[in-house]
Amino acid sequence: MSGNTLTRNTGVAADEDGDIVFSNNDNGRISSGSSSSSDGLRKGGKSGVEVRHLDDADDNSNEEAQLLHSDSEDDGLELDELTSPDSDVENRPFRKSKSRQQGRKRHRYCDWLWGGPAPSKTQRIEPRTWLLPRLQAGLVDVLDCLFPQKWQKGMLLVGFGIVWMLTVVVPVVLTKGKVVADGQEVKHLSCVSSLWGGNAECGLDGRLCEPFGNTSVAFRCPADCAGVKLLNPRWVGNQQINYRAYVIGGGEGFYRGDSFVCQAGVHAGVVTDKKGGCGRVKLKGEYYRFENSTQNGVESVQFGSYFPMSYEVEKVEGCGRGDARWGQLIVSVGLSLLLGAGTRSGKVMFFGGFTGVFLHVGLVSDPPDIEVMSGKLVQELVGIMVGRLLPAVFVMVVVYWAIGRRTLEGVDEGANWEKTLLWMGGLWLGGLTNNTFEAWIPISRLEGHDLRQQPGAVVALVVVVGLLIALGTLQAWHFWQEGRLPKFLAFYAGAIAVIATLVVMPGLELRLHHYVLALLLLPGTAMQTRPSLLFQGLLVGLFINGVARWGFDSVLQTYDSIRGDGQYGSLVPEVVAPFIETLEMGVKQETIHFKWSALDDVARLREKIEGISVLVNDVERFRGWFTETKLEDMVFSWPRFRKADEYFRFSFVGEGGNTLDWTEAGTWFANGTWSKGVGFYKV
Repeated sequence: MSGNTLTRNTGVAADEDGDIVFSNNDNGRISSGSSSSSDGLRKGGKSGVEVRHLDDADDNSNEEAQLLHSDSEDDGLELDELTSPDSDVENRPFRKSKSRQQGRKRHRYCDWLWGGPAPSKTQRIEPRTWLLPRLQAGLVDVLDCLFPQKWQKGMLLVGFGIVWMLTVVVPVVLTKGKVVADGQEVKHLSCVSSLWGGNAECGLDGRLCEPFGNTSVAFRCPADCAGVKLLNPRWVGNQQINYRAYVIGGGEGFYRGDSFVCQAGVHAGVVTDKKGGCGRVKLKGEYYRFENSTQNGVESVQFGSYFPMSYEVEKVEGCGRGDARWGQLIVSVGLSLLLGAGTRSGKVMFFGGFTGVFLHVGLVSDPPDIEVMSGKLVQELVGIMVGRLLPAVFVMVVVYWAIGRRTLEGVDEGANWEKTLLWMGGLWLGGLTNNTFEAWIPISRLEGHDLRQQPGAVVALVVVVGLLIALGTLQAWHFWQEGRLPKFLAFYAGAIAVIATLVVMPGLELRLHHYVLALLLLPGTAMQTRPSLLFQGLLVGLFINGVARWGFDSVLQTYDSIRGDGQYGSLVPEVVAPFIETLEMGVKQETIHFKWSALDDVARLREKIEGISVLVNDVERFRGWFTETKLEDMVFSWPRFRKADEYFRFSFVGEGGNTLDWTEAGTWFANGTWSKGVGFYKV
């Protein structure tokens, strides 16, 4: 290059007064910032530096070569070299700053790591020729021909929605409406309805659950009751059972009064698991020795002693149609696929599919547990469903605007059936969680206590977490390619911080409900890839199942509100070794006497303990109050009326008369000997 010509990309030049001028010339050549000179020359009188434009067409090849010089020399020109009159820019090579060069490389690496490749790659679903793209676009093209105007398509969509709604509501009215059997209105039960409450819920001697016999109740059960399981441990005599059906007896046709009625009906063959049905419970009063058996896919539990309430289950006539949920499911799935394949609009597919699946779950496949006379069932279900649907729609409007439109809008028509099958398939898979994931994954609740006691739950959780990490990594890779990884990571860092804050809230438990998990994971699907279509549909379905079935339960709840009939973790009475008294008065009479160790006043006040309760054969037979007698002065005596094993459990009574945790069962055998439960009392 000749003279003092500079062709650097730094945009440095000298003006007419010799001062340095910086410019951002697009072609990377130096300009003086003035366009008035016709010959393209500027002389710097003060600095002795001449800067010449390289706009002339006859610039030599050396000048062109220097224009294409490597960026590695960009930082070699120092400001003092241009301003110093003694500097020999023409004969002196540019200097490179090693530290600045390394910093520049680090900067470029960070930009690449966080910002993704340059240019970024927006994810788009392209049709695959082997999947017949013209055929996939066929239904949309046909509808365009038949209904070319926008208002015509709108009317078609309204009509389609009405048809879908009728296919859901009409069968619900026909199968869940009022039923009268043998002149008696049938009562609709849930799968967990029973005639006797657990532990002390029926009060002293079971008086709150009377009558025990000589009466009957006609009932109707939904489908899918056989697979319902206990989620908290229950004692049946000296057996603790959990995560299984709750049916006691039935081997000889008699069921213990606290058995789940609908499961007992399936066990007896009166109702079916596939369609539900109607039956009649005939109360028989006290019964001794309930034999177990396995019938119709339900395994019952044996109880070898007496209980004040027993019942038989028999068929009734005039019950009407059975539960039609599986037939309705086929119709609804078909309509949802037709909707997705017949529209280009992501909005129509998203909100149409969401509303249809919500109606199906809330009214048909997994409605809320309701125990009401059959004539009021439909009204109750519709009222609950509408109350939950409206706020859910508002949530989904935000989800679609922030996430869904990125995935569903602009998909090529040649991939229309792929889009429909992936998104709608995931939607139904998540919406039917009670028949899919809950049946496949042995995790009922994400709580430490439940995970430890449910068989296989810990292993399943590890597998699920590993799978989520793998899928999250896949999604993060796509976000990186789009240059959106920092936003993706920032969202989840904030979510983790919020969850960590909620976890440490005193006196409250964090509950990650179905809908909460869905909302947390949905942002990771905000891109247009085939996996994102499937994941997004699945998570929206999970949201539907959680809200339609359970509503918007709070993410923060007190332990008592989520405990149900589970353990409090409270103190239990410490039983002194019982004394068995035998009297010979013509007839041998045996009586067992119980006393308890003194309770520390500090512990009593801390846990608000007010009394003590005793169960005999799972029926409350004694309740004493400390305001009347101190614990260590109380005595509970139980005479033997029947030659049978008898089971005793003890609990403190807390504030409001609610019983706390129960001891394990001690057994007074028919031969007069006593055996304590594990940890029952200290010797």
